Amino acid sequence: MRIPVSMTRRLAFVWLWAIVTATAFAQSASSSLHEALDTLLDVAWLRHGFCGVVVRDLASGETLYTCEADKMLIPASNTKLITTASALSLLGADYRAVTTVLAQGTLTPDGALEGNLILRGGGDATLTYTNLKELAQKVKQAGITRVSGLLLYDDSYLDAERYGFGWNIDDEPFGYQAQMSALCVERNAVRLFAKPAEREGELARLRLEPDTDYVEVVNLTKTVARGTPNTGLSVERPRARNQLIVSGTVAIGSEEAQVGRYAVENPSRYTAWLFRQALREVGVEVGGISPLFAPAVEARPIAEHRSPPMREVVALINKPSDNLISEMTLKLIGKERRGQGTTSAGIQATMEFLREAGLEMGAVNLVDGSGLSRLNMISAENLARLLVYMARSPNAKVYRDSLPVYGVDGTLRNRLRDTPVQGKGFAKTGSLYRVSSLSGYLECQSGRQVVFVIVMNAYTTSASEARALQDRLVRLLCERL
Repeated sequence: MRIPVSMTRRLAFVWLWAIVTATAFAQSASSSLHEALDTLLDVAWLRHGFCGVVVRDLASGETLYTCEADKMLIPASNTKLITTASALSLLGADYRAVTTVLAQGTLTPDGALEGNLILRGGGDATLTYTNLKELAQKVKQAGITRVSGLLLYDDSYLDAERYGFGWNIDDEPFGYQAQMSALCVERNAVRLFAKPAEREGELARLRLEPDTDYVEVVNLTKTVARGTPNTGLSVERPRARNQLIVSGTVAIGSEEAQVGRYAVENPSRYTAWLFRQALREVGVEVGGISPLFAPAVEARPIAEHRSPPMREVVALINKPSDNLISEMTLKLIGKERRGQGTTSAGIQATMEFLREAGLEMGAVNLVDGSGLSRLNMISAENLARLLVYMARSPNAKVYRDSLPVYGVDGTLRNRLRDTPVQGKGFAKTGSLYRVSSLSGYLECQSGRQVVFVIVMNAYTTSASEARALQDRLVRLLCERL
């Protein structure tokens, strides 16, 4: 059937009208979203600071919104997005670090090792005291009941730099800035707990986890009457000493509570100290502890512990924002890809990975793997490019699932609960003084998938208010896109 020319013209007009209308609607919606985001960001406490924002459609790659996207800003713990992406891409999702026990000398029929026992670190920052107990049991199963020589510890797999460049000296006592070492255990820290004594005037009951005498606890506390106001404890860790000086008061009737996590000095020796303790618990007698100063000659491996695979380690980094594991992972990247277990070698390999991922290298500066240093700098645009690249990589699901989930777990577990964002936003948080960042993936109510990056620097309000604004931005995206 032949369609009349007049009808053809009418159909063409209808199609053209529909296209123009749809385009106008999309432009209107985009304009409306821009205005809403601009309005949210127009706050007095950000007016003289910086806020880099990028919102990008994950399917099409279309940039939906930007603000100061090309400025280099301090990312804080958003640096971990880079480290974990690099680890998955350069080490592989199945990579594991290995801690080894070696025997040096002769084993007699009665179970005496006429020589030394060696604990060799392989950069496993996830190692726990329980893992050391398992290694001790394997030593006993190897037929050793007594070591005539020393327990030597070997941390030579990685370098001896204990702190990162630009780290804050005031944070050295705390567990979140623990020292780095190829031999790690319990995140190179102890946890201090306190509860009241049974009677007023007595010292509060203090204990450490793990239970160890490696750290000395000086108890200057006092138990006071139930209901006494302004009770609380303070802890001082003198610099470069394994000592905690605890003062203050605890009221009768108080439940035992964790006071804090405190870093230890010389984490390699700490690991060996706890390993000797674990050996003695299973009936293996061992005397002194010493670092291994020369290559172990004729030492044979008798036990090993393998870390979780990298696909699990990246979640141990990102969900709680673990600084130590992140830093050790960067050193392992340097060891495996550059032959040097150093932060600088890890950064070299990571920068090459970022170049291949399509980042603008003039807008990246890295000095550590965790974001503790304020000398790390990157643009919001580059973080968005990295997130898009990883979403299209073979490790896309592992990477996304390693991030905290809004209203569910990690550092986002208490944010935007009972809202449309709960369970739909996967993002890494970051926080330093006057720095707050949030970057990740969002499934909007329409089903649209977007990448978002928000990096705030030099604001003049509280960190909680900065996070609240980030949450309002994310919720707006979820509901409007």
